[in-house]
Amino acid sequence: MTTAAFVPQQSIRRAATIAWATALGPITAQALAERDDVTLLAAREQLDGAVELELMEKHAVLVGYPDLYTVTIAGRRLARELAGAGGYIYPEGLRTAGVNIREARHMIACAGVIAALERRYPDHRIIGERVLQLDERTQKRRLASVQIRRHGQMRSHVPDVVIWPPGTPGEPPPLPIAVEVELTLKSNEEITAICRAWARCRYVEAVLYYVETTNMAEKLLDTIERLKVEEIIVVNPLIEILKPLPGFPLDDQ
Repeated sequence: MTTAAFVPQQSIRRAATIAWATALGPITAQALAERDDVTLLAAREQLDGAVELELMEKHAVLVGYPDLYTVTIAGRRLARELAGAGGYIYPEGLRTAGVNIREARHMIACAGVIAALERRYPDHRIIGERVLQLDERTQKRRLASVQIRRHGQMRSHVPDVVIWPPGTPGEPPPLPIAVEVELTLKSNEEITAICRAWARCRYVEAVLYYVETTNMAEKLLDTIERLKVEEIIVVNPLIEILKPLPGFPLDDQ
């Protein structure tokens, strides 16, 4: 079995980053810099080095926005092989993540939010949508997703991020906190349906929204106040958690 004594630390760090990206999906150099508390240049060099080794792929999807990095099959193989030496958990059972233009801004923002939450709460388990869906399939029950009714039909709604607080021995496991990263001004009908679903949910402690603009925040707050769910759903500006990024005005529009 491979041990840490025979594996260069640079390889272990690279493999750990690849394992993180495998779980999260597309990541940015900005998110990695935030998570690992390194400079943006150092994070970019690490990711570009993985690209040169064909362990990751680089996607310049939107002009003026950060590049996205995804894991290749070779990268996944390396991260799986070095998990024992690196002391990290390799996320089994996830498909290779892809990138599309329509979701690119949201992917960039979610990567940054998850990285910032991991820095803030190092003793918590912070997972994204991909791992949550895998966990729910494995356990065959809802853990942090909800059902919403739209146009007379029920569909599943999955939060962008879930925060799992650490448990206390001898006590019931704490409930998770769902996190929504909101970059789109949704219709009143959809906002209402989602907020009602969260209000009915009994297996989530609270819901935390991070919204890009003041207009989005005001529309969401109007719905929350109308439904009287202020104790369950909290709204914060995205700039409170996400450092300014190219392409994200994070202003009062």
